[in-house]
Amino acid sequence: MDRKKFIKTGLLAVSGFYFLNSNLFQAVQPKTGKSGKEIIEAPILIIGSGYGGAVSALRLCEAGKKVVMLEMGLNWEKSGIPFSNMLKPGKSAAWLKKKTIAPFMNIFSLAPFTGTLDRMDFENINIWVGRGVGGGSLVNGGMAVTPKESYFKEVFPDLDSEKFYSHYFPLVQKELKVNVIGEQFLKDCPYYKFTRVGEAEAHKAGFKTIRVPNVYDFQYMEKEYRNEVPRSAFNTEVIYGNNHGKNSLDKTYLKKALETGNLEILDLHHVENIKLNGDKTYTLQVRQTDTSGTTVSEKEFNCKKLILAAGTMGTLQLLLHSNAVNHFPVHDQIGKNWGNNGNFMTGRNWVKPLSGGTGSKQSTIPVGGIDNWEDEEHPFFTEIAPLPMGMDVATALYLLINRVDKKGEVYYDPDTKKISLDWNQTNTVKMRENADYFIKKMNRANGGTRSHFLFNNGFGANVCYHPLGGCVLGKATNEYGKLKDHDNLYVLDGSLIPGTIGVNPFVTITAIAEYCIENLIRQNEFV
Repeated sequence: MDRKKFIKTGLLAVSGFYFLNSNLFQAVQPKTGKSGKEIIEAPILIIGSGYGGAVSALRLCEAGKKVVMLEMGLNWEKSGIPFSNMLKPGKSAAWLKKKTIAPFMNIFSLAPFTGTLDRMDFENINIWVGRGVGGGSLVNGGMAVTPKESYFKEVFPDLDSEKFYSHYFPLVQKELKVNVIGEQFLKDCPYYKFTRVGEAEAHKAGFKTIRVPNVYDFQYMEKEYRNEVPRSAFNTEVIYGNNHGKNSLDKTYLKKALETGNLEILDLHHVENIKLNGDKTYTLQVRQTDTSGTTVSEKEFNCKKLILAAGTMGTLQLLLHSNAVNHFPVHDQIGKNWGNNGNFMTGRNWVKPLSGGTGSKQSTIPVGGIDNWEDEEHPFFTEIAPLPMGMDVATALYLLINRVDKKGEVYYDPDTKKISLDWNQTNTVKMRENADYFIKKMNRANGGTRSHFLFNNGFGANVCYHPLGGCVLGKATNEYGKLKDHDNLYVLDGSLIPGTIGVNPFVTITAIAEYCIENLIRQNEFV
């Protein structure tokens, strides 16, 4: 070897040693295949950056594993693009739509952009989902509700509920930075008049109310009220993302995972389908897009271990579509036991119109709920929801969460090449009865009318924020989320929950993901 070649070889060896022993080492190893596609080898792949994916990433990274996460949405923190608010929708408002897609009042035009909020429209139901690094945590109201233990036992009879309530739920509350609003602040703050009115009217009607924890930092909120920091909850920011105050996953689990140096997140990477290889590894066909949705490159990812955490609808779409195009093995329980978590929206008009109604200024972060779960005839939990219209519309908005007595089913439509839903009015009969009972009882005690202003006939039966099920724990998977008929594929998201959990579900999704990944790592599944 001549001197020049010796120096070059030595430098390459030293630099290789440096990168392998530093946080700059990347888990992906690209090469180019015969088709011209970039081929990337990644031992552990996670699809989706929502609650299940974020938990899985952190615990695997803490265990010293190199992990690649594919997210079809944008990394908003890296992009530097601010989230828009509800009264001035901008780039973050909708996923590649020309018009806003909120549950009502969609009068705003948009330039198509890979925004945070998407809506999947089916024949009898519309499902809102989050897009972006952090998934649904970017667009939800942050209500961190733990389900009633009795109902948790009913939904998951095979799980150790005592351990969940003594360990897993407290763990996720800590990791998600769950806190509770100060009662004096709530009493004094004009932005929470809608909550005070809602609770007072509920009490007058004979309902019990509860204080609901949240992941929004209420110490920050008190500062924003005093104009000491930029406003977010008081600037109508929520379903298009919160610029400040809210502890979404990019500020909690994902941040901690990235700090280990073992996680790489590839945003704007849309997984088209999955193929099972003869050696039990997986090959993923992936489109990388720009923020207009245009494909900029096509890639092929190969992995030994695959975690599906694309959210209930995303995971089911991937499994069923891959089965149709690649004969991908799917268990006969895939798509079964799907539900809307009993989501049913309604509202009331002419609420205290002579005394300022529900307030012209409203925080976007809900902190109050009505607990009617123990009523044997009409069991439900109701979120006293904000309606930040920039004016007092004397209107109360409610999201009821009910039992789901009749589950639906998700199946694959070969004509559209997308999933479809077996779900109709028969699935929501009891939910409608509960909503009708609730509104009539509230109006008899307080006055007001059913809100035709917000929904057709005053009932939002087609509104779903919490799709659950279709890949139920212990039925489509083993007891820890390992998909049946597969050796190296795991499902860790809301599809594990059989259609209902009785409250806003993300705390439960996170706790179940913690339980599953802890046991999978203990069983050396990722060696």
